[in-house]
Amino acid sequence: MISFLRGEIIELGKSFMILDVQGVGYRLHMPVKALDILAKTTGEVKVYTQMFFNQREGTSQLYGFIKKDDLEAFNLLTSISGIGPKNAMHILSSMEIGELAAAVLKEDADYLRKISGLGPKTAKRLIVELKDKIDKTVFAQFAKIDLSQESEAMDALISLGYSKNLAIEALRKISKKNVNVESKVKEALRILSSK
Repeated sequence: MISFLRGEIIELGKSFMILDVQGVGYRLHMPVKALDILAKTTGEVKVYTQMFFNQREGTSQLYGFIKKDDLEAFNLLTSISGIGPKNAMHILSSMEIGELAAAVLKEDADYLRKISGLGPKTAKRLIVELKDKIDKTVFAQFAKIDLSQESEAMDALISLGYSKNLAIEALRKISKKNVNVESKVKEALRILSSK
């Protein structure tokens, strides 16, 4: 099992990167937010990895993460029946680990459905199966996060005509100092108008 890789970035795609490790190119599927960070990085990088083997297709894929917490969250998500590596990557690309943990611990299925696009049954299953697991990990510290403001800010941006993906991306980039919905929306609008 490959635990991590260290090397030079050769190529960045929409959902993957190719990492040159001493002359061998590894294709790693990664969350979008990690790829955004790597796009601004130069030199050698270290990436935590998880290998998945698809028995039906007879193929294997390598998944990569910048932070060990992201790898642990990925492993937690893929331990749930019905959530494979692709769904787990989509969830980790859509929301921060803190938001995921807070939504699960607060049993907020609506937030999970809105942010990550999960169906109602999958969102409920995720909560049921992850609640006890998250409560016993370092992710339990995120239970205090207020998801209602994030949700309201996203709804406001969508009502102004922005797509869900653009709204999520803008809200990820705003300062954590913004504590109310109005200031979150204002800063997100500044980010969106600068594009």
